Amino acid sequence: MAYFDLETNPTTSIKSKSSDGKKSIDVSNFRPVNKKPIGNDWDVKPGDILSWSDYRSSNTYFVTGQRRLRKNRDTSGSGYLTIPLSITRLFPSALTHYGPFLEAEPDLVAIIELPPTDGIFAERFGSPLPETICNRNDIQFLVNPMDNMLFVSINGEDSDGFPIDGTKTEEIIEPEKISKWPQVAPSSLPIGWTRKSCGCMVGGADYISGTWKFEGPETKKDEAYKIVEKYYDEFDVQINWETDSS
Repeated sequence: MAYFDLETNPTTSIKSKSSDGKKSIDVSNFRPVNKKPIGNDWDVKPGDILSWSDYRSSNTYFVTGQRRLRKNRDTSGSGYLTIPLSITRLFPSALTHYGPFLEAEPDLVAIIELPPTDGIFAERFGSPLPETICNRNDIQFLVNPMDNMLFVSINGEDSDGFPIDGTKTEEIIEPEKISKWPQVAPSSLPIGWTRKSCGCMVGGADYISGTWKFEGPETKKDEAYKIVEKYYDEFDVQINWETDSS
């Protein structure tokens, strides 16, 4: 990846693709705006960082896969970079892709948002995340490169940090078993199937007890069975399947 300081050097930083990088493109009059397309001849790639900032990363943008600008969303509130999920998911391993930049600018990136399929889990933690976790959309994986820590956010609530050096994937997903319970029941059911609570639920810090009923057309019952049984796998749950004739 490449980092372009266009605030300091707007006339020669960006090269022309059509000239094989021999000529520069003057972007002095280019006004960056979120989602704005960049020039077709700009020799930049998805994931590259374009900075018009005079202080930290207050006016910095990422190049998206559609060659548009994606403005830095400063989650730190202090002008640091947050590399968003929409950018990191473009690469097999975000830390590998941005490694040289992190070494050159160790105090500029506050957070790197990672997809659950990112290579960091196999490369640094020993094994990929299981499919059951990769398929969920309520979990965020965040790396703080300054502290060399991984954080897991579930439904917006952050966990304790996991050191990137010395942590195993099993240690990361173990708390996930408990955090799964507050969801109570799977939502990705086949078309026509519904879920509803039967009676009241009782819950504590690490458990929820209750009864849920799933109903739907007979033609989709096998698909519904698999989804529900997979969702509750490894938990102390009793599942009773009934049909209209039972």
